[in-house]
Amino acid sequence: MAQIQLRNLTKQWGDVVGVRNFNLDIEDKEFIVLLGPSGCGKTTTMRLVAGLEEPTAGDIHLGGRRINDLEPKDRDVAMVFQNYGLYPTMTVRENIRFPLKVRKVPKEKHDEMINGAARMVELGDLLDRLPKELSGGQRQ
Repeated sequence: MAQIQLRNLTKQWGDVVGVRNFNLDIEDKEFIVLLGPSGCGKTTTMRLVAGLEEPTAGDIHLGGRRINDLEPKDRDVAMVFQNYGLYPTMTVRENIRFPLKVRKVPKEKHDEMINGAARMVELGDLLDRLPKELSGGQRQ
């Protein structure tokens, strides 16, 4: 991952403001969570960074490069939603591996990346379980 900087990021739809003058610095390898009440702009902010929405104003920088005009496919950014996006017939390990395959990450890197991600969210002991065998919090 690279450093992400949001500078005076704003998103409006007519008179409705989704995000107003939002500033944020995320360091390389820093793990963050956007937390707040419904309607405060969390999802809109993530959609802006991912390129699924265009900002009304402000700048988005990834690794020191302004990415406002890059297509979503060219940003190398992923989002995780509150609602689960798990494949019910795949184990935790297979669910984590799937986007690595899609992005054509070399197979020899998969185990290291899967184990690292699982450790980060304290699921290392659950890699061989199916989603139905996890608690709601573990699925999230």
